[in-house]
Amino acid sequence: MQSGGGLHSKGLQNGKERLVPMRLRASRIVLPFIGLHAALGWPAAASVCAAGDPPEVLRVEWTRADRSALDAPDAVSAQMTGISFGARLWRRSDEPSSGTGRTLRLFHDYRAYDIPTTAAPLETNGHLHRLGVSFDDKRESWEWSVAPLLAASSNVGRHPKVIDRDVVAWHGMVRRSHHVDRTVTAYWGACRDDRLGRLRLVPVVGVHWDLDRFDIAIGFPDSGLTWRAHPRWSVHLRAHPAGGSWRTFSDDLERSSQFRQAGWRLGVGVGFQVTANHRLTATAAREVRRSFRFRLDDGRDVRADAQDVWRFGLRLSWTNAR
Repeated sequence: MQSGGGLHSKGLQNGKERLVPMRLRASRIVLPFIGLHAALGWPAAASVCAAGDPPEVLRVEWTRADRSALDAPDAVSAQMTGISFGARLWRRSDEPSSGTGRTLRLFHDYRAYDIPTTAAPLETNGHLHRLGVSFDDKRESWEWSVAPLLAASSNVGRHPKVIDRDVVAWHGMVRRSHHVDRTVTAYWGACRDDRLGRLRLVPVVGVHWDLDRFDIAIGFPDSGLTWRAHPRWSVHLRAHPAGGSWRTFSDDLERSSQFRQAGWRLGVGVGFQVTANHRLTATAAREVRRSFRFRLDDGRDVRADAQDVWRFGLRLSWTNAR
């Protein structure tokens, strides 16, 4: 985890605008499983609860959320820029054509939050990282995943001595699918991640339709639709939680707190098959019911609701053509 250079955020003091510096550290059961992955479109970064794309070998994604006002006396607004990366490290397939097997992935999710304040700045910088590995095992009608990861501010990368049980988070998922008929599959299970704003165990339940040119998944916490409009391009709709939780530290590492964001994302994506192995996806989403929780440098805790905001992204992925 690396930090960047300098950044100044705007704040207010005695009715006048001033700059508050933010220091930067810079089979028939299995086939519906595959369809479910396609219906959910692009996956949420670093979440084993959100289905990904089975043939995906490598992906990079850039996202940016517009600035939105915060309903808090000590914080003015929030803006986020993010970069995420994922790579498949290893895969063993029982039957290559069936989609069953085991997969090991590496992922890194970086978010830079710019949050101007009216008094003291944030207790830590706004550079938050999530780094980990995930192991996924798909067995006919069963699938389970586990992912240990580090979720913390950037200064943890330079001072690993502060890594403890509060910095390391364990995400996981188990899901069972039941083939109702040729095109309909019901699924249920449970997942543990922080997309609802804090680490918690939630149910996974839904129904998936695998139609001629459409894949539809309606459930909780993820729902999605994919329209295969053309052999080279497709349209995705998706609704899912969009929060996260990170352990953050002050500059001297003497104080720590939890930075949390909660919200839901309603998005659309258009994917284009550039080559047999390269796919480009542009996304636009509306994030709603957003809230933040963080601590200022003077020790005050801030809990704030945020206005709905637009979020845009661009994603490039490398896939197996076969």
